[in-house]
Amino acid sequence: MNTLTARLVAGLMAFERVITGASVWCGCAMMAAAACVGLYQVLTRFILNEPATWSEPFIRVSLIWMAYLGLAGAIRAGALVSVDFLYRMSRGRWRRALEGAVSLATLCLLGLLFWFGSDLAYRVRFQNLAGLEIPISYAYAAIPVGSLISMLSVVAHYFDPRRDELETAV
Repeated sequence: MNTLTARLVAGLMAFERVITGASVWCGCAMMAAAACVGLYQVLTRFILNEPATWSEPFIRVSLIWMAYLGLAGAIRAGALVSVDFLYRMSRGRWRRALEGAVSLATLCLLGLLFWFGSDLAYRVRFQNLAGLEIPISYAYAAIPVGSLISMLSVVAHYFDPRRDELETAV
């Protein structure tokens, strides 16, 4: 790589590290919020006998956001489930070509998720989420947002692959 390309890749990696870190942090915060609200829901339902109407949809939306925001961290760490037979059998250029093909296929899938997720979020923008009285598109927005962040992670994973669990697996 020439110096300009190396600097662009280094800049991309630094940007991705910040974005993916923030995404994983927000995903963890959503999980913590879902757990706390779940505890609140149990307390209000079974101890106070006055169930909260907003807690269940809040937990659902939080878990959806958690999954899509956490996807970027899983992609970056190389922790997605894979069939690694070809990866273990390939070396050198063939392995790099395989990594490129997998990255391209993943980018295509995430591009489809972004396209259809954006369309879905746009279509339901006037519907409200029962119990929360917010547009349901806030929940569906997790699909395109998570897909975009994950696309960045796929590109970063291509340039700097991490496969700790694959290398140490038996």
